[in-house]
Amino acid sequence: MCFFRPKKYTINENIKKNRIVPVKRSDTFSAELIPCGGCQQIFDLKSEELKIHCNLCNQFFHCKIAGCCRGDDCQVIKHTGYRHRARYCIGCVSRIYKNGECLCKECFIKNC
Repeated sequence: MCFFRPKKYTINENIKKNRIVPVKRSDTFSAELIPCGGCQQIFDLKSEELKIHCNLCNQFFHCKIAGCCRGDDCQVIKHTGYRHRARYCIGCVSRIYKNGECLCKECFIKNC
C-alpha cells in the first residue's frame, strides 16, 4: 500500500508561476530636448514642431527650410513606388525653386 501521491497543481497555481509582468515604457525619448538649427530655440519631440532633418548639416529645423532636393542622387524609391527626397535647410542649398524644391550643393556641382 502506497500513501504517497504526487502533488497536483491547480490552474491558479500555474497562473501565478507564469504571470507576465508588463514592461513600463519610459518617455525619455519623446522628452528629449533638441535645438532648432536655424533659430536655436529648444523644442521637445512631443511638440512635433521640428519639421525636417537636414541631410548635409545633420541638424533639425522648424524654420529656414529650403525644401526637398530635386536631384537624382537625393531620392530613394521605396518598394511601394513612393519617392522620398532628401530635405535641406537654406544654408545647405545652391538654388531654391518657387515650387518648394531646391538643389543641394552636391547635386548642383554634379549637374554643372
